[in-house]
Amino acid sequence: MNLKKYIKNGLYIPILHGIIYKRTTNMYLASIISLKLYSTNHFFWFGHNEKIKNKSIVQLKQFVRFTDTGHLASFIYFYRPDFLPIAHNVHFIITMCYWIGKCIGIKETTGKNDKDIIPELIILSASLNHGLIYLFLIRDILLMPSDVQKDMFSSQTLSYSYLWSYVWFFCIYLPWRYITHDEVYSILSHKTHIFKKIIFLSIMHVIIYISNFTGKLITG
Repeated sequence: MNLKKYIKNGLYIPILHGIIYKRTTNMYLASIISLKLYSTNHFFWFGHNEKIKNKSIVQLKQFVRFTDTGHLASFIYFYRPDFLPIAHNVHFIITMCYWIGKCIGIKETTGKNDKDIIPELIILSASLNHGLIYLFLIRDILLMPSDVQKDMFSSQTLSYSYLWSYVWFFCIYLPWRYITHDEVYSILSHKTHIFKKIIFLSIMHVIIYISNFTGKLITG
């Protein structure tokens, strides 16, 4: 494997992760930066493969998927610790939807495979993006004083979690789809029966509710 292929697949990012951790001694910060860098690196080198006619905006797709809102939630929590319950709910939704989707065959709509892509790294990155940060957040919740834990999850945090999802769908996903005709997820394809879409969106609402309920269970 040549050096350029290493770079294109982001194999330098673990080194950056180690450097960031050494400088900050903050594993959470090093991890959220590294996971976002991997996504950015992938679209920089392989974005041209996406099924989007206007290649000038293809780099924006790294901010369009619901998973990508998890990066934003991660950074908001880092700067605003009181955002922890919302960050927990967002990552719970991302993680649950991803693994449920894997089980029932929901896929992201991507372009052709590139001969330089290392599939194992795509799988590893996707797995880390859908679980690792959630584990960090669980750890932080459990480390909170009990008097803080008991008031952490409420009807308000549930409402904010629904709002987060609605803002993504109406203000990010739908405009992106209208402009690019990129369906992003196979379940939202125009080829998918409307009944299946309704079931999927209903399940999403249930998962959002479960995310907040899970937070309440964790905090006892």
